[in-house]
Amino acid sequence: MFNAPMKGISLIFLAIFFSSILTPLAFSEPIPKKDAQLIGEYTAAMIVAGRGVVARNQDLINDPTKGDKGFTPDFVQTQMLKDFKKITGKDLSELSPPVQQVLKQVINAAKMSVQMNQQRINKPGVGFKMYIPAVFGRETGQILKARTNINIKQTTFKYRNAYNQPDSFEKQILKKFKAPDYPKGKGYGEFINGRYRYMRPIYIKKACLKCHGSPKGAKDISGHIKEGYKEGDLRGAISVSFPVH
Repeated sequence: MFNAPMKGISLIFLAIFFSSILTPLAFSEPIPKKDAQLIGEYTAAMIVAGRGVVARNQDLINDPTKGDKGFTPDFVQTQMLKDFKKITGKDLSELSPPVQQVLKQVINAAKMSVQMNQQRINKPGVGFKMYIPAVFGRETGQILKARTNINIKQTTFKYRNAYNQPDSFEKQILKKFKAPDYPKGKGYGEFINGRYRYMRPIYIKKACLKCHGSPKGAKDISGHIKEGYKEGDLRGAISVSFPVH
């Protein structure tokens, strides 16, 4: 889930560039402390929802017999909102305006990632399109960072791309998530040096096993080495960080 092919990287930077100069920054000021916890939790949940949409549709995305897949930004938005409600029990409309504002920016960044990959996704005659949950998450995070003061990272000890390497705080919390007595699925947030940092654990699901399961040491479809995870194993975390006041 965390491998991130680098082909098309110029498209990412172009999208970030045009996004930042053509669209006003959504959050040029720190976020109020009173909103920080919910924004951290729900931002991570929205990224998890988007990753899930990409994961569920891998067979469609990689179908070489189809051209237009219908895997459009609007389709992804609809599915993300449905999954977000399943994860959190909340509709976007039920949340406070400050939280809604952030989540709408997360969705917009996700839609931009999907949009700039349409040619790749819809190319007939090609199997593996290299548009996987990790790529979706990384691109969404980079686009969001260019437009806001929110940083999103998909991190793990067994990272496949240096971009996902955990920092000291993330290492500490990943170890906490791995502890046998830590409640499975519970996130962790903390105010540190004028920022709010939140991490949500990610566990291996059935769809992840194609690239991260058995046999350990074999190559997956992307050419990376499988880690030998089992369904339910901790894979890593979504890490969210932003300044507060």
